[in-house]
Amino acid sequence: MKQGLNIDTPSLSTHLLRMIPFGSENVMSTGTGFIYEDKDEFFLITNGHNVTRTNPQQTQRIIKSAAFPVKINIKVRFLSDEKPNMIGLSDFHSINLYDDEHFKKPNWFVHPDKKYLIDVIAIPLIKKEKTPSHFKFFPINNFSFDKEYGLEVADDLFILGYPFNLTGGNELPIWKRGTLASEPFIEMDNLPKMFVDTATQSGMSGSPVIMQRIGIHGMNNGKLKGDSLIGRIRNFVGIYSGRIGADNEFKAQLGIVWKERVINEILSAKIKGGIEFQQI
Repeated sequence: MKQGLNIDTPSLSTHLLRMIPFGSENVMSTGTGFIYEDKDEFFLITNGHNVTRTNPQQTQRIIKSAAFPVKINIKVRFLSDEKPNMIGLSDFHSINLYDDEHFKKPNWFVHPDKKYLIDVIAIPLIKKEKTPSHFKFFPINNFSFDKEYGLEVADDLFILGYPFNLTGGNELPIWKRGTLASEPFIEMDNLPKMFVDTATQSGMSGSPVIMQRIGIHGMNNGKLKGDSLIGRIRNFVGIYSGRIGADNEFKAQLGIVWKERVINEILSAKIKGGIEFQQI
């Protein structure tokens, strides 16, 4: 293992996703995904448009080509006997996006009510009992967040992804900063999403969004309480899925963040995605 991370490094790990079309090993696009643990299984969470290559309304393609990916290549963190205090990075592992050779049976779950209109999917990775002992996953829902503190408009948000295929070294994500631009209790467009004021770039679709607040927390009318906390707090907010006005610098640079709860709604129902997008 030439390069690795200290096993105690406190970092939120994501995955750089490389979309591979049928009949080729060439990368057609890149995106971001992250691991989520549900019961006895690991899932890869990302945007639906990363695998359909169409907009969430399923009305048009987001690229000129009619191709769509049939697998995703990612690298996996692993523990090494050579350096037991370090975490390495594997070679590429392929995740098949379809359960059949004709690509008619998607191997991902969509939202049970809104389907692709909610631009989040869950791809089954592996059962916990079948996971090789040296693999090291970092499910985002296993991190110790400060869940007792609610999200507020104007909070600092960080989008953890790979703009223009760039990484923070060792395929760790770039932390792009933004600000929560809408009230978190409001359902924008009657959907479970929020707006973030940010200037993100291609490659960050599917990134986890983390709230970070530094200061004094849990005060009552500006006064300290017995359980007030001084320092930094963080919370998992949701999934980033692109910008409004990305094609014009004079438009509002607002990003879309799907609320965390959609992941649990998807995993509770386990409804497989359709293939309507292949005909667009």
